[in-house]
Amino acid sequence: MGDKKRKLAEEATSPEVKKAKREDKKEKKEKRKAKEVVEDVKVEAEVVEKKEKKDKKEKKEKKEKKDKEEKKDKKDKKEKKEKKDKKEKSTDSSEPAADAMEVDEAPVEKEVTKEEEQKKDKKEKKDKKEKKDKKEKKDKKEKKDKKTDAPAQPTDTPAEEPAQEEGDESKKGSRFICFVGNLPYSATRESLEKHFEKIPPVSVRVATQIDKPTKCRGFGFIEFDNYDRMKTCLKLYHHSMFDDGKYPPRRMNVELTAGGGGKSEHRKAKIEAKNIKLTEERQRNAKAIQKEKERREREEEGGQGDFAHVHPSRMGRMA
Repeated sequence: MGDKKRKLAEEATSPEVKKAKREDKKEKKEKRKAKEVVEDVKVEAEVVEKKEKKDKKEKKEKKEKKDKEEKKDKKDKKEKKEKKDKKEKSTDSSEPAADAMEVDEAPVEKEVTKEEEQKKDKKEKKDKKEKKDKKEKKDKKEKKDKKTDAPAQPTDTPAEEPAQEEGDESKKGSRFICFVGNLPYSATRESLEKHFEKIPPVSVRVATQIDKPTKCRGFGFIEFDNYDRMKTCLKLYHHSMFDDGKYPPRRMNVELTAGGGGKSEHRKAKIEAKNIKLTEERQRNAKAIQKEKERREREEEGGQGDFAHVHPSRMGRMA
């Protein structure tokens, strides 16, 4: 066994065997290179083929598009031509009709004059009506200005004034609308209705952005069916905390407004007068609350010392 191994080792180390091995390696290397070159050629051929297909497809699409446009242009031209022909035919047919009607010109003229007279009468009536409406509006405005300029006269029945004002308000306009401001962008009609659920309004409108109809612009309008509810809303909900759960709670403004929209001077003056009246009423309420607070504090201070155990209602008798 040892001799065989030695012989094999000697053969392996002999120069002829080494040369044969080198040639085998070289052949393998050349085959590998040839294979790689073939593969590269194949890949390039595929890329070129894909590119050609893409170019053919684009050319085809362009051609189809061009054909469509040409067909459309031809169709448009044809339609225009047909319309023009129809117009010319209609003008041609109207000319002989006009010639035939020349005989009966006189009665037609009479009919035309009658129609013109009727139109004139209607126009005169309309002008008179407009003048009358303008005059009435002017008189109303002058009366209102006189009332605002005139000093407040003392009356024997001051208790009847608020009732009269309420009646006047209800007579003047059947709409009782409040402006709601300082709302978050997440405010919706449902969240506003929930906030005013104790005095439910007739309608709730939230101003939204044109681009995003779901996003609030920060204000809205609420309408009530009577004056009392509107007054209660202005009294209780002005500077109330609005919380819809999406934004942090914030203090909202509830103010008077006039229905109809627009930026006319008359409307602005009307809103301003209403809001002045409302602020005066709020100031009176604030003063009344302050007085009540001071009275309670005085009572608490007076109840200290010897009479601390006495009920406030009996303090007058103890003094």
